[in-house]
Amino acid sequence: MFKLPSSGETRPVRAARKTPRFLYILLTGSLGMVCLCSILYIGLWSYAPVAPHEQLATLTPTPFLPVRETLTPFVPDLNAAGAISSPDSLNLFTPTPSLASVPWAPYAGPIYPALIQIPRPEQEFPNRDDILNIAVLGSDMRPTGLGGFRTDTIMILILNKSAKTVSLVSFPRDLYVYIPAYGMERINSAFPAGITVNYPGGGFGLFQDTMKYNFGLTIHHYALMNFWGFKDLIDGLGGIDVYCAYGLHDTRQGYADGYGVAAGWNHMDGETALWYVRSRYTTSDFDRVRRQQEVLLGMSQTLLNKNALSNIPGFFVTLAKYVQSDLTLEMVTPYAELAATVNLSSIGRASIVPKTYATDWITPDGKMVALPNYPAIHDLLAGMLGP
Repeated sequence: MFKLPSSGETRPVRAARKTPRFLYILLTGSLGMVCLCSILYIGLWSYAPVAPHEQLATLTPTPFLPVRETLTPFVPDLNAAGAISSPDSLNLFTPTPSLASVPWAPYAGPIYPALIQIPRPEQEFPNRDDILNIAVLGSDMRPTGLGGFRTDTIMILILNKSAKTVSLVSFPRDLYVYIPAYGMERINSAFPAGITVNYPGGGFGLFQDTMKYNFGLTIHHYALMNFWGFKDLIDGLGGIDVYCAYGLHDTRQGYADGYGVAAGWNHMDGETALWYVRSRYTTSDFDRVRRQQEVLLGMSQTLLNKNALSNIPGFFVTLAKYVQSDLTLEMVTPYAELAATVNLSSIGRASIVPKTYATDWITPDGKMVALPNYPAIHDLLAGMLGP
C-alpha cells in the first residue's frame, strides 16, 4: 500500500516473497491458463448496453449497504479541478494537512472530483505466509503498445497452502471503486492509471493498492496479457474443450441466423472461443465473466492433457511474447513437474455479480457502473481465503 510519506522518508522496497512449493502446482498451469485471458475482450472498447442474463440472479440479494459508517464528506474544489490540464503537472503525493479528516487516509487523495462519496479503506485481511494471490489480467492493449488500454479481464487466483485449496474470483470491469491518487472510477482503469500518474510501483503498484483499499486483499504477483496471437495458440493446440454451464445463441460474423453452443462440453477452435467470450448482445457483461472462467479452465486442462508443460523453458519463452508478469522462469521451472497433479474441477469459482455483490448505477455523467456491496464482497473473499 502506498501511504503518504513524512518529510525525508522514502518508500520501503517490498520484500521478495518466496513462492510456497505446494502452491506452485498451479502457478505454472496458471501462466498457461492466464494467456487466454487476453482474448476475452476483443472489441470491448465498442461496448454496447446488453441485456441481463435471467439465470444469474439465483441467490437472495444481500441488502446493498455501500456506506457502513458516517463518513467525512468529500467536497472537491471544482474550480481548481477544472484547471487541471494533465496529471503530469501535479505533485501527486504531497502530504495533505489533517489527513485524519479525509476518508482516503492514509492513501493518496484524488486528483479528479468525485461523483459519489469516497468510501473509507476496507479492513485488510491478515498477511499470511500460506496464502498467495495472483492477479490474472487481460487487457485490450494493441500489439504496438501505443494508445491507452484497460484491464477488462480481472481474475484473482487464490492459493491456500495450508488448506490445499485453489480459488478463482472474477471482478467485473465496471465495478466503481476508489483508485488512490486518481479518483472514483471503474476498476479496469486502475492499472493504466498507475502508469499515467507515475505511481510508485507503476501500474501494478496502483492496482495492488486499489485492491487493498477497496477489498482489503493483498495481491502478491500478476500476469498481464493482450489478446493478439492467442487465437493461433488455441488452434495450435488443436482447439480446447470447454464446459459451458448454459447454452448460448448470439450473432456471429458469417452466420446469418446467428451461432450457438449447447450447455455441456463443447470443442472450440480459436475463432469459436473468441466468439464465445466476446458475445454480448443476448447476455450480460456478468455472464461473460462466467464464460471467461470456463474458457480459462478449458485451455488449462488442454495444456495439462497434452503435457505442454514438460518443456517449460520453451513454453515460458513463447508465453513471454504475450505475457507481462513478475513471475520468472526461475520461479516456474522447479514446479513444472507438479502441474500434472492439478485437479481443475476442485477449483472454487466465484464472481462479483449484481444484487448479491454489487448494485447497478448510472453516474451523473452517464456511465453505467456497478457499486460494490463491500460487506458481501468481504465475506466472499474471507471464505475463499479460508481459515
